[in-house]
Amino acid sequence: MKAHSAFMDVAGQSLERLAPRERILTTASDLFYRLSINSVGIDRIIAESGVAKMTFYKHFPSKATLIATYLRDKRAIWFQMLATATGKPGLSATERVLAIFDAIDEPLRSPSFRGCSFARGLAEFGPEANTPEVQATIAEYFTELHEFVATLIEPLALDNPERAVIQILSLVQGSFVMAQSIPNAGIVEANRDAAKLLLEHP
Repeated sequence: MKAHSAFMDVAGQSLERLAPRERILTTASDLFYRLSINSVGIDRIIAESGVAKMTFYKHFPSKATLIATYLRDKRAIWFQMLATATGKPGLSATERVLAIFDAIDEPLRSPSFRGCSFARGLAEFGPEANTPEVQATIAEYFTELHEFVATLIEPLALDNPERAVIQILSLVQGSFVMAQSIPNAGIVEANRDAAKLLLEHP
């Protein structure tokens, strides 16, 4: 699966070739990412996926369950992409951290990029939302991302590793936001340079 699948949906798949559950997920993933989660209703997902309503509810008893599954799938793809990028042989400890930016550069420059699914989820499912499964899934993602970066930072033996983790996460998330708002192909590279400077001169 292509690296950018963590941020946008897999194009060109024929729904007819997919099992009903995957057909629902593929359709929902495309609509959720292109539009927004709250703006897309179950009826539209059922209609565009071509499944019966009974089939939909057999696999996903509620929209919240579908949303949480969608986000968990995105999380799995994203962390597999990160593991592949940062786990390449021959990289120094600093280069492993910077590999995060190398991994996200291409997808963030794509015209189909619509931002980070989890940051968008935070905006749509704040503290007042009555969707504990969705909120827990989003929280788990950010916790896991923090832990992932912390593991990469640890071998650098910095005086304040937690500060460095926060800085790297801020640059990564800032890349997502800037890529949505400014058509500049050098955004990720600029933040990578900033991250390199921070790591080499803490």
